Amino acid sequence: MGKVYDVTFHTSDGKAIIKRGVYSEHTDEHIWEDAVEKFDADHIYIKMNDKTLVCLTRKYIVRIDMTTVEGPVEKAIKRNDEFQNVIYTFSKMGL
Repeated sequence: MGKVYDVTFHTSDGKAIIKRGVYSEHTDEHIWEDAVEKFDADHIYIKMNDKTLVCLTRKYIVRIDMTTVEGPVEKAIKRNDEFQNVIYTFSKMGL
């Protein structure tokens, strides 16, 4: 079962490009491959939305961070649990 990640590409000029909500079943060192459209020896192509394709030169990428985040299923479960806790609290108060 895969997880959802935020993948951040840090460049040598101090800027960063973040691809959010990337679903991956890869191991840790290959998660970034699911965040990109394609890559070759010199470039990485990241599709940010339907109209924007970003091309990064690989020699200027200094670090790639991959952070695990909650996926849509986990958020829905958490929201449902919070709602049930509120109802339980109100029932204990007699409301």
